[in-house]
Amino acid sequence: MGQVKRYLEENEINELLELLVDNGHLEGSALGITKQVIDRGVNSLSSKQKYVFENKVLKNYVIESCSICGGGISWSEMYQAIENEGICGYCEHKLSKDG
Repeated sequence: MGQVKRYLEENEINELLELLVDNGHLEGSALGITKQVIDRGVNSLSSKQKYVFENKVLKNYVIESCSICGGGISWSEMYQAIENEGICGYCEHKLSKDG
C-alpha cells in the first residue's frame, strides 16, 4: 500500500482518474472504486478496495518515468503519456519534430 500513500499527497491524481473514467479505460470494480476515490478520496476505501485500486488502476495507468529519457512524468502529462506508450511530452515533441 506504499503507492497509495504517494497518491494521497497528490491532489492532481483526480484529474487523471476523471480522464480514465470519462474515456472508458476502466470497467467493473475498478471503475466503481475509482469513482469513489474521486468523490470521497482514497481514505474512504476498505483494504480490499485499496488493493483493487492499487493493482487495477495505479499499476496500470500511473507512469512514473518516460520510457525514452527516464525523466519523471508530471500528473498533468500522465494521460498523454498513457496514450503515447509511456513517452513524456518532451520526448513526444522531439520524436514528432525529428520524424
